[in-house]
Amino acid sequence: MGCLDLSKNKKKKSRILAIEAHPDDLTYFYGGTAAKLVMDGHDFRVITVTKGSQSTCDPQFSEEKITEKLMEEHKNALEIIGIDDNVQLSGFTNHFMYDSETKLKLRETIIKQIREYKPDTIICFDPSNVFEENPDHSLLSKVTIEASSFAAYPLVHKEHIEEGLEPYFVSRILMTPTSHPNMFVNIAEEPLEKKKLAGAAYQTQLDLMITEIKQRLRNAGLDPDLDDIDREDLWFNVCESDAKSCARESRKYYQNHPKLAPRVPLEYAESFRMCFLGAVEKIKSYLPKECFEL
Repeated sequence: MGCLDLSKNKKKKSRILAIEAHPDDLTYFYGGTAAKLVMDGHDFRVITVTKGSQSTCDPQFSEEKITEKLMEEHKNALEIIGIDDNVQLSGFTNHFMYDSETKLKLRETIIKQIREYKPDTIICFDPSNVFEENPDHSLLSKVTIEASSFAAYPLVHKEHIEEGLEPYFVSRILMTPTSHPNMFVNIAEEPLEKKKLAGAAYQTQLDLMITEIKQRLRNAGLDPDLDDIDREDLWFNVCESDAKSCARESRKYYQNHPKLAPRVPLEYAESFRMCFLGAVEKIKSYLPKECFEL
């Protein structure tokens, strides 16, 4: 099957909008990709929907205390990755965004952010992830996809247009974590190291990880001895292991899609399900390889 003639179009600097539900989502799910994109000179903005005010199993933390600590960790992590453009939304509480009014308000907010920032690529959660424990991830995946589509329609929230904004057509969405990847990003060396260090900045979340492992295994009849475990070492090992596993998955994928394969097999990677918006998704088989890369 042929491809569209885009030979006159040089690859331009991308404008990426990442939308996370909680202050640690970007780092842990695709911090390596974010670091690589920033290092490559692309414009990168992250929208953080909630402040993670319930992101702890430690009864000593109040909502105010965990929020303050997590905001500080988030700032430090984004600095490590290299992101200096962060929009923190207000009025949305994690785990309590189910009602229709809140969903519609969130969608309107994201539509406005898209029209203001004008990204060509949006990164969000994958709605096809059936074993998603956190309802915020599931909700945000659907709301973001809707907002990415509706941002192009001038009669959807026409008050934005009256304020001077213009309708905007998003080109594509990258969704993660996913069980249906079709894009793999090489995060070897510095991007991976930045992801590891950024993840280690979230001491509250590393403590949460250890607590969860202990208690869930204990309730399964096991008695794990994790008192002396180094939280950062555990995170570094998990991070590297996940990136290696993803790279192995990429090699299998590229065996079936050789035209998309990189010249050198990946050693460390992060994966996404990439979809184009609107009618472009229907003609994607005609598009050149460059359209499937970051």
